[in-house]
Amino acid sequence: MLSLSTPSPPPLPLRHQDAAATPTSVGLLRAAAARRDAPLTSALHAALLKSGVLHSPHHLASSNSLLHAYLQCGLLSHALRLLDETPRRDAATYTSLISAHCRVGAPLDAFRAFLDMLAWDADRGEDDAARPNEFTAAALLQACGLARDERLGRMVHGYLVAGGFCSDPFVAGSLVSMYAKVGDVVSAQKLVLGLPTRDVVSWTAIISGCVLNGMLAEALEVFVMMLEDGVLPNNVTMLSIIQACSLMGASELFGPMHAIVVKLELEDDASVVNSLIMMYAKNGFVEEAMQLFEGLYLRGDVCSNEDVVAAVLHGCGVSGSLKNGEGIHAYLVKTGAFPSISIENSLMGMYSRFEQLDAAHLVFKGMKVKDIVSWNTMISCLAKSDHVNEAMELFSVLHVGGGGFMPDFVSVLSIVQACSNAGLLQQGQMLHGYIVKSGFVYGVSMCNALISMYAKLGRIDFAEQIFKQMDIKDLVSWNSIINAYGIHGDGWSALRTFHQLRNAGTPAPNAVTFVNVISACSHSGLISEGYKCFESMRTEYGIEPSIDHYACVVDLLGRSGRFTEAEEFIRDMPVCPNASIWGPLLAACLLHGNVDLAEKVAKELSFFEPDSDIWKVSLSNVYAFAGRWKDAAKIRAEMRRVGLRKETGWSFVDVGGVEGYKFVSADARHPDAEHIYSVWHSMNQHMADLASGVDVHQQLQLV
Repeated sequence: MLSLSTPSPPPLPLRHQDAAATPTSVGLLRAAAARRDAPLTSALHAALLKSGVLHSPHHLASSNSLLHAYLQCGLLSHALRLLDETPRRDAATYTSLISAHCRVGAPLDAFRAFLDMLAWDADRGEDDAARPNEFTAAALLQACGLARDERLGRMVHGYLVAGGFCSDPFVAGSLVSMYAKVGDVVSAQKLVLGLPTRDVVSWTAIISGCVLNGMLAEALEVFVMMLEDGVLPNNVTMLSIIQACSLMGASELFGPMHAIVVKLELEDDASVVNSLIMMYAKNGFVEEAMQLFEGLYLRGDVCSNEDVVAAVLHGCGVSGSLKNGEGIHAYLVKTGAFPSISIENSLMGMYSRFEQLDAAHLVFKGMKVKDIVSWNTMISCLAKSDHVNEAMELFSVLHVGGGGFMPDFVSVLSIVQACSNAGLLQQGQMLHGYIVKSGFVYGVSMCNALISMYAKLGRIDFAEQIFKQMDIKDLVSWNSIINAYGIHGDGWSALRTFHQLRNAGTPAPNAVTFVNVISACSHSGLISEGYKCFESMRTEYGIEPSIDHYACVVDLLGRSGRFTEAEEFIRDMPVCPNASIWGPLLAACLLHGNVDLAEKVAKELSFFEPDSDIWKVSLSNVYAFAGRWKDAAKIRAEMRRVGLRKETGWSFVDVGGVEGYKFVSADARHPDAEHIYSVWHSMNQHMADLASGVDVHQQLQLV
């Protein structure tokens, strides 16, 4: 808000030499504004005050030039103080002020300046009036676009029509840009089509506005209209349209857009090439991105655009190209790109994707300055690499302020997931207390993570309690609790919750919901209920089943021993069965001792996964279960011959939240191993006594 004080008393009359010096001062002020030289601007201000020029109503050019210089230097408070002391103002005075407010992202302040201009105009005579001109109108329309306020934009449009400004081509172009930025593409197109001559600027304004508002398909349509109108795009147009293609993930358009760039001879334009690199990299086309990156930077200039480097590193991580990522890292070291928080964070993120813990930690340790993203990336990397204790230690350092920051939502979420994966119940409960104390518990995503954690750690009662206490539940909340019931074999509770979701109306179940509920039914033997849920996907919600849903139904039928129905279901599937379909059926064969079907299924799996050891071990177990020891031994011998070994399974014991120990089968490394095995043999004997009289087949069924 402008505060206009009473103007200072008029100064003494100017001497002749002071007046003559005014053009020189205007030139110097323009130079200071162009260089954004604040000290020079202040010095010139002092000189003008001493000469008395600023207090003269006849030297408005000097005060306007000084005002513009202060605004260009970002010294808004100095500019407003100068404005209060200026005895005369014109359109240029207010246009500079409105434009300055737009530059700093303050559209409402720009409108206040315009209203102050109108008030000044109403209170002054004809000679002192400050009437808006076409440049004022353009600045005002820029403020409308910045505010994304369509209603305000239409009001300004009406004012400009009444004032006769719309016939000016400059104002007409600004109107097009304003409507595009507020998302009214139809009005923008009408204005463009109504122009006597349509140029690249007007078309580009619409395209940029569409991209700004997420109207990506509309941006492409306008781009086609532009080409049909015979107007060739420029570099600004291509920047917007390449961004649209990237955000859409429309890979079929990447090649044509690249070809247009070459056709327009823009392949030497760094901004356009950077945009192409980011488009390719963000969508996983890392080879194409690397070719452009090498052509522009590795053999020529140094890349100073952190966003481009971050995009390429992200692309390397998404596409699984560690070699290219390491090459970029070497290039960055060679060109002295460090320190750079953004690039170093991106490097850690890439190494984290490849589980290259040592490399990620080396980058983290070498950072001279870290932000919260750096800490979160390292904590997440440790947690995902099963280095839970190190992740907890780093979180503790962050918590006590060792990094200069406090844990945020991402930090806490990473540790919650680490406790969940490592089976650390006591640490998880302690973390839950910290979350409540810190206020994170009120976030829906955090509650969802806690539900999943407690479900995995065996405390379904805590998961239920959190779910019931949530004021706001999203679809992930419902899916998490349904999955929690499924993990614990409580199919009826999963079904009850699923029906509550259906009755609530919003949010509607999605594909993940049906995977969870059908899987829960499978683990509880609820065959008919699970199959009804599967059928309702398409009939009630229009969700086309994926391979995961078909796999759940096969598991549902197989676990119950309905092998004939399972085979018919697979045969009638509209999609070709793959390993995710045959795998559950083989597991069911092991459960029920169906050797014949197991052999058929293993033959199918050998086609999809010839080098996998999983199905071979399962088939060997089926043979062993049926007493066909020679066949079981034959498979094991073949696995040893080709060098296949079953990945060692391990367990983790958390002793009172104080000691954690990771061990494998027949492990004897623990110092108390002899005592542990003694207790285990005693428990095993006790269970054997209780199970006496039950045959092996029944025991396996019970399991």
